[in-house]
Amino acid sequence: MLTENKLLYRKKPRIIYIFYDGIGYGKNDSNINPFTRYAHTYLSALGGKSSSQSLPKGLEIISTDAQLGIPGLPQSATGQTALWTGVNASSKMGRHITGFPGPTLIRIIKEYSIIKKMCEHGYKASLINAYSNNYLRRLQKNHRLRSASSHVQLASGQAYKNLEDLENGKALFMDYTHEIMHKIYPELKERFPIQSPYKRGQDLISIAQKYDLIIHEFFLTDKAGHDCSWEMAEWCIKIIESFIDGLIASINPKEELLLISSDHGNMEDLSTKRHSFNHVPTIAYGYKAKQAAQYIKNIADIPRFIYKVMGIDIEFCQ
Repeated sequence: MLTENKLLYRKKPRIIYIFYDGIGYGKNDSNINPFTRYAHTYLSALGGKSSSQSLPKGLEIISTDAQLGIPGLPQSATGQTALWTGVNASSKMGRHITGFPGPTLIRIIKEYSIIKKMCEHGYKASLINAYSNNYLRRLQKNHRLRSASSHVQLASGQAYKNLEDLENGKALFMDYTHEIMHKIYPELKERFPIQSPYKRGQDLISIAQKYDLIIHEFFLTDKAGHDCSWEMAEWCIKIIESFIDGLIASINPKEELLLISSDHGNMEDLSTKRHSFNHVPTIAYGYKAKQAAQYIKNIADIPRFIYKVMGIDIEFCQ
């Protein structure tokens, strides 16, 4: 398989895989749903309405099951494990697990991390989130604070991206624009000025040129949902739609595939701090996006579709 994929390298697409934590399809109700109030393009469907502008031809928005056949509210640890391994983690655990992965989920990620599997088959893949030095020290002191995405990167044998990578144009911070960074780390304002989300979308495609698969995680949407913060929700929607505009403007749809996903619903209903049972969106644009819309039914299908288009055979545990 390794030899075959090296021979086919130039014929395979480049995958840009973006994750937004805690966004689902909600009611068309501006009293509870910020997507109804503030979304205008790619996220309008989450507010139960049509886009106010024409979306790019060939862009697919797929209603995707996050519950995975298991009773109870979908949660982050199992949902994100499914999104980045292709394993139905909720089924393996017999329930949905919140927060950070425990020992069983970590074992699944160590074996089935999509970054690890891509590298094993001769491709170059990485999580391109840049972490602050303070955050990296915290992870070093307490491994239990590592998120699913952190474990997905570590399983591949690669280090986390840091602020030097961000400075050198090799990574993106979690908030794109650095506005949240400045609130948390005001000492970094001069080093990392405010950025345009549209430009950061373009920058992400530039970073992707050195890889076959990149993953980027944005978790502020879930925080807005848990905090029931209309201000944060409005900011997230504005930033995300502009960022996607930048991605779409720069991507080569004949050779690159953009996939955008989530792990569970949350921010679409600010009347409650809890997650929801709602389906989540999967946005596909570019190479074989139409086939993605036909193939992807639940969140665990997304890595499996990536393997399908890359010509990789993975034997999953039963």
